[in-house]
Amino acid sequence: MRWILFLLLLSNLIWARYVALLTETASGGGINSDKDIITMKKLLGDRYEFIILNQPEATSTNIRKKLERLARELNPNDTFVFYYSGHGDRFSSGDSHEADSYDDFLVTSDAICTSKGVKNVLIDDELNYLYAKIRAKKIIIIDACHSADMQKGVKVEKNNIKPVFMCKRNGVLSRGFDINPSWQNAKNRNFLHFGASKEQENALGSSDGGRFTLAIAKTIKERGNISFAELEKEVKRELERFRFHPSISKYSTIDKYKLYTKDIFAIPPRNLREILDNKSDTIVVKTQREKERYKVNKEIAIKGYPKSDQNIYLIELKGDNDFKLIASKPKCIPLNGKYMCQFVNLKATKPTGISTIYMIQTQKPLDFRNSKDSVITNEFFDSDTSLREQLESMDFEVGKVRVKTVL
Repeated sequence: MRWILFLLLLSNLIWARYVALLTETASGGGINSDKDIITMKKLLGDRYEFIILNQPEATSTNIRKKLERLARELNPNDTFVFYYSGHGDRFSSGDSHEADSYDDFLVTSDAICTSKGVKNVLIDDELNYLYAKIRAKKIIIIDACHSADMQKGVKVEKNNIKPVFMCKRNGVLSRGFDINPSWQNAKNRNFLHFGASKEQENALGSSDGGRFTLAIAKTIKERGNISFAELEKEVKRELERFRFHPSISKYSTIDKYKLYTKDIFAIPPRNLREILDNKSDTIVVKTQREKERYKVNKEIAIKGYPKSDQNIYLIELKGDNDFKLIASKPKCIPLNGKYMCQFVNLKATKPTGISTIYMIQTQKPLDFRNSKDSVITNEFFDSDTSLREQLESMDFEVGKVRVKTVL
């Protein structure tokens, strides 16, 4: 019996589902949320089952039905991502239980304005209720205005609901429907909510999609596997100039310091050039007499000032990943608490053009397989994955210098 239970548990872990519901309600018109769907689908990657509701299908009824269906299908070992790109707005809550007296809502494709107010939208109260019924780990990403706490439950006493007769009163939208009393009892667990803007703020779009979504994509591309806390910080920094402030909601129950981007997104492997160029230059590197231009077959001397005289390499990149080892045994002498390490007897060889030469110092020796120290030649070897993985797994120092080879 124990073995059966163990196998059932193992089966659930192996066959855990990754499901993403991607919705957009603002194609064109300066927001271009249809492009956000493409961006988010690429970010999440092939392991997800995608349910996509583009603008005509992204009605409050359809979104509600999809969330209710997933509540029946998903279990605690699964991962669910709900992504919304489009319009968000707010109206007076009509009760005293909302701190700022406003309810935030998603402007779904079937939203209408009636004599009683706005109808056919999904407000934060109902969203929290729908999320709470889904047992999977939930990551909510909302690229819309007023989206900071679009998941929170609001306790509303039925007798406090006041009817409204116009969509706007004193310039503010009004709610044209009653709130279901059962929404106030929803207790959401195992979720993280990342919103594009504070409740009082507008998010911005662009010709390429929502700036919030684009900032997430840019950060993941540049930083790779980082915690969601770091992701939040970097996205905020990226969007400072636009004066809206993305944030992970204080109501989230998943620890943003322990959830990493690799747990949710398909992290692209960084190429070797990104690893080297994104590292601050901590080794000063110079050529002989600080010259940049060398004729083919002329000798080049390259010197640098690392912290020690151990594990020092010169490599040249060709493209983003292809590289060649130039040399790895410099002549070093102590100098003012550091070392002056010089590589000599190097020659400028074809192909002509500008090259970037990197001096790398690692905490332990690098494995270059069967390659040997050599002068600059046209003999390349393909060990980019090995070198990239080695550098990503250890601390290292780097500096670089440009060399132009001419005929």
